[in-house]
Order: sequence, then structure tokens, then C-alpha cells
Amino acid sequence: MGANSTERNGRICYRKSEKGSDNDKWQDASFKKLGEESEELIENKVKRIRLDREKGCSDGKRCREGSSLTKRALSEMAKKKLNAISSDRSASDLKLRNKTDKSKKIEYASCILYHTLPYLRNICQEQFEEKTTEATMKGVWFTKVEIQKADCNGERIYCDNCSTSIVDFHRSCLTCGYELCISCCRELRCNSLQGNCTRIAYNYPFRGPDYPHGSPPDSSLQTVTNPSAEVDQSQPASWHTGSTVINPSEEVDQSDVASWRAGSTGGVQCPPEQLGGCGEGNLQLKHIFSENALVKLRNKAKKLADEFQNSNSEFECGCEAGLGSRKASNRKNNPNSNYLFCPDLRKAEKAEGLLHFRKHWAKGEPVIVSDLIRNKNLNWEPNAIWNSVNGNNDSEQIRAIDCLNCCQVEMEPEIFFQGYKEGRIYPNLWPAMIKLKDWPTTHRFEELLPKHYSEFINNLPFKPYTNPKCGSLNLASFLPEISPKPDLGPKSYIAYGFEEELGRGDSVTKLHCDMADAVNVLMHAAEVEVSEEQESVIRELKIKHREQDMLENLRHGKNEEKGKNNEVCELKLGENAGALWDIFRREDVEKLKAYLKKYFREFRHIYCNPVDQVVNPVHDETFYLTAEHKRRLKKEFGIEPWSFVQNLGEAVFIPAGCPHQVRNLKSCTKIALDFVSPESVEQCINLTEDFRRLPKNHRAKEDKLEIKKMIVYAAQRAVETLLEASD
Repeated sequence: MGANSTERNGRICYRKSEKGSDNDKWQDASFKKLGEESEELIENKVKRIRLDREKGCSDGKRCREGSSLTKRALSEMAKKKLNAISSDRSASDLKLRNKTDKSKKIEYASCILYHTLPYLRNICQEQFEEKTTEATMKGVWFTKVEIQKADCNGERIYCDNCSTSIVDFHRSCLTCGYELCISCCRELRCNSLQGNCTRIAYNYPFRGPDYPHGSPPDSSLQTVTNPSAEVDQSQPASWHTGSTVINPSEEVDQSDVASWRAGSTGGVQCPPEQLGGCGEGNLQLKHIFSENALVKLRNKAKKLADEFQNSNSEFECGCEAGLGSRKASNRKNNPNSNYLFCPDLRKAEKAEGLLHFRKHWAKGEPVIVSDLIRNKNLNWEPNAIWNSVNGNNDSEQIRAIDCLNCCQVEMEPEIFFQGYKEGRIYPNLWPAMIKLKDWPTTHRFEELLPKHYSEFINNLPFKPYTNPKCGSLNLASFLPEISPKPDLGPKSYIAYGFEEELGRGDSVTKLHCDMADAVNVLMHAAEVEVSEEQESVIRELKIKHREQDMLENLRHGKNEEKGKNNEVCELKLGENAGALWDIFRREDVEKLKAYLKKYFREFRHIYCNPVDQVVNPVHDETFYLTAEHKRRLKKEFGIEPWSFVQNLGEAVFIPAGCPHQVRNLKSCTKIALDFVSPESVEQCINLTEDFRRLPKNHRAKEDKLEIKKMIVYAAQRAVETLLEASD
């Protein structure tokens, strides 16, 4: 927790500061310009544009502005610029200002309104309904309802029940400060509270150090209850010796939840102490933005969206199954969907490359871009990066994850990086896979590694999406400076790897869904040699593992053999191969969930124990589908992921809402950055709704993205841009 933060009611908020004290003023000022533009004035501007079009636009200047709004003109203008953009970009250009011409600004703003307006309407409708309930409770006319301004002081406010970020209207207890989002209020009135405030217990006993290698469990060890997804097994020595950290679960009595009801007129009482409240009095309705600010924004956005229409749909690309694409699946019913757009960086940086990307991105398809490493003199070896941050501080320990036990371990940097280059083994010669993820653990990548940050950001293609500071199509860049930002990276992922699929203890990122869009670049890879003796031991231990699985009834039966009904895409590993990716289509998520709920007991997690329960299979991050499971998934459910190898210097773009998993074939250093594209707003909203329904202590529970707040500020910026264009 940062120095300027504090914890209140089980959630992180930001203390009042010089910046925070101006927050309310900023929020009012941010909408002041829109307020000055009366709806009548906007209507006149829209009418003028419409008349100019009908009259043939005799006025040259207005003709250029008006015609640039049409889909055809936008498309033609994009085509004319294809040869005007240089294929090479200066590596020293860190200003990242996206000098976008007027037509592109209009196009991007129109795209943002097209995707955000439906959800801005939803926000306004929910607030209208809550205000109507408030009028009924107080017995006054709707227009006479007075709502108290919330004193947020730059804090990031969350619902104390479902942990979802609060964007504007909410209810708050004047006594204890308990805050409730209006979604939970609505569900309470319907007696169907979906926002989850309960906790679950994860039961993963430590069965002895030899159990993960196929030996019988040690019956003398007791079962341990752990609420965390990854056990904190901090041992400076090396491997686990049996000590266990016990974190008892904080259970919530279901009767307390059931007794929490709304009043007959819609009032919501502060919940009892067992649920985090004080149980005294009704929660009061409050707002964060200035009065009716979002309603005014919605009205102006609607009128402008009707005239400035999204134009990207007209671009047609024919790269399926052709040059610049890579086969990643083997679906017979839709062969074109088997191929992914895969340009090199030179082609991706051209205007046509961005148009191709947008077309595929709108369909929820991953994209692969190669040749991102330009500066060969910049050292991306993990020990060099670590030393750049920590110097020669030998006392600094690395907190990494042992993939076999899914536990955290502490290691000396020298030992960790030696294992990265040369490999590390257990006493029985089984490969030890260790990974360090989400490092640095703060927002300080740019500060700690300025040269690496500059190189990484400058070489990313599709700048309107990937520019973290001023990307014209990155909704995260529209948050105000003084507003708390979500931690979207960049972050490094440093992990050992092994080419052969071990089946147990592989160096993997298990199946999960990111909270937003993401780009992941493989910056360094190192191959570890394996002796013939070790290869022989691995074969013997894999047989022992299979026998243990059969004994514990974790095997479905015989291995799924290749056949016409379950044949998956064959992958070839080249010299620069680094990681194997499996990305599932959005439309296949429900079938994927059904498969995992059916066979979840065949998977192993903490201390190599069988998975004992499922909350949400794509958010639990407890599953990795082996080749055998992927074949069975296709045979029984008719779906398969896009599977491909990420080579050195390749960037993988993953759309929000696509569950994915990764297995490292070599020791790998990857850098990842999250962003929020207009095309993925719907998916981010759906993910936020998934998160609020998870148990209180689930790994993915907190709404870290605050997508609704991004929608508001992105729509505001788009309206400002289009109003300026019509002057």
C-alpha cells in the first residue's frame, strides 16, 4: 500500500492531499466547457453541418470540414495517406504526442462515442431510476429531489459490498461511512443481491515434499485452509520443507446476508457489523460529479453521434489465409477464422496496417506483430534489468513462484538468474520452474527503467491504442491527471521454461481473463540444455505421475488420441520460439466453462492437490489445459483455441474477454502493457460484472480498471473534439 493511501472498510482509498483537495473543483471544471455549450448551440451546429451537406457545401472551408465527416471521405482520406507515412520511426521519440490530423481526430472521437454512448445511457438510466426511488422515499417531485455532494477528495471510491468502483451516484452511511453502489441497491430491492460479500475457503493440504513427484501423501500432515490463490511459503533457503502459513478464512454468516433487505419504499439500511456496516439508519443518496453533468453529456453525445458516424466498418481486408497471417487453429466450419493477422513492425506502422488491425480487433481476434526489437545494444537480460533497479544490493530477495507447488518462494537474485540461464532441478532431477511476475510491483517502470521504458513504448505499433499517455483510442489515457489511475503497466514477467510439456509443474500462466486489452512482447529468451540422464528421469516420473492420477481417480481414461474429430493445429518450433499461447474466442467462453466444471477434479493446483472447487473457471486461474485436454475439449464441445508460438521480438495483442493461457518453452522475459480500446468496452463492462459476483476473497474480486469512469471521461473528450471540429 502506498504512502499516500489508507484502508477504509476493507478497501483502499487515497488520503487528502494538495492534488486531491482540488478534485471536486476539477470535476466541476472538466464539465464546465460542455455546460457552456448549450444544447441549442449544439443543435445549431449539427443543423449547419447537415445544411452544408445538402447544399453541396459552397463554402470551401465548411465543405472540407463537413465532407470529412462522411464515411466515404474518411475512407478516401485514409487511403491517400498510405504512402505519406514513413515506415521508420525515430527510436528517440519519447514525446508520444500522436500528431493526429483533424480528420483522424474526428474519426477516432466518433469511434469512441459509438462504443461508449450505449453505456453512458445505461449509467444515466440507472441514476434516473435511483433518483426516482429517492423521490418516492421522500414524497417529493422528481425535480425537487436534492442529492448531497460526496466528499471524495480525490479518493478512489468502491462499493463496500461488491468492491466495484463507484462512478457517480451511490448511497452512504452518515455514521460509519459505509458506501453502496446503486447496482447493489437495486438488487437488494429485488431480493436478489448478486454483488458478493461472502468468502470462500480453499482447502489444499500439504501432503509432503515428495507428493508432487508421485509419492503417496504423508498422512501425518494436517489439512490446511488457505483463502489465497497462492500460498505464501517464504523460505530463504531453497525448497519447501513442510512449514505452512495458515490464513484462516473470514466467514460471513449467510443469515446476515439474507436479513439485509430494502424497506417498503426503497430505502436501504446500513448493513449489520458482520457485513461491514453499523446497522444504524438508511444510506443517503450522494453524487460525485456536478448535478446533471452526466445527463447533459449524454444528450450532447447523442446528437453528435448521429452526425459523426463511425467509419471503420467500411474498410475491407483480405488477409485471411494469405500473406501477413498465421494459422492458429483447425476449425472446419469456418476456415478463415483459423488465421491471425501477423504483420511485421514495418508493415504494422503504416496506415494500412492500423486499418487491418482495427478490422481484426473489432472482431475480437488476437494480433501478432514481429520484429519489435530494434535497439540491439539495449540489454534485456533479466539480471541486467534487476541490477539497473536494485544495483548491487545483495540483501534484496526475489519473491517468485514455484510452479510445481503454486507457492511463493524467496530466493537470492544470483541463484534465480543462474537458474534462468542454466536451469534448476529438484533433488530427483525433475525440472524446477520458477517465475517472477508483475515486476516492478508499482507504477514505477518508467522511473526505474527509463531507457527500457522508452524503447518498449516507442516500438509498440498501433500508437492510437498502445500509447499509455495520449493514445487517441486508449480510453485509459483520458483519465484526468489528478485522478487515481489503474496500474496498467508496463510490467515484466521473468520465468524459467521447458520445451517439453511436463504435465505437472510446467512454467505456465494459467487460464485467465485480463481486466482489459493487453499487449505482451517477448524481449529475451534463453535455452537451457537438458542431459540425457535428466530426460530419462523425466520419462520415468511422468509415468509415476500418471499412475498417481489413476490411483486418485483424476484420469478420464485413456489419452485422447489424434483423430478427425479432435485434431488441433500443429505447431512448429523455430530457433526463436519462446512461449506457447492458447487464446480462446469470446463466443466459446461458456462451452469452455462447461468443460472445466465437468472435469475440474482432473487438474492440480496448490501443493499439487487436485482442484477442490470452482467459482468461475476463467477467473480462478487454477487451470492449464494440456494438449490432452485441448483434444478432448474439441472432441466433446467442438471448440479449440487459437494456438501459436510467440517468437523472440514478437508482440501478442490479446482482446479483453478472451481467456488465455501461456506455457514458456524457454526461459523468457516478457513485457506487458494493458490498454482499453473502444471496441472492448462491452467486454470490460461484462468482466466488471463478473468480478462483482465473485466471493470477497477471490483473487480477481476488486474492480481495478474502473471502466465506467473511463467511459465518462472518454465520452467527454470525444464530445469536446467533435464540437471543436464543427466550429
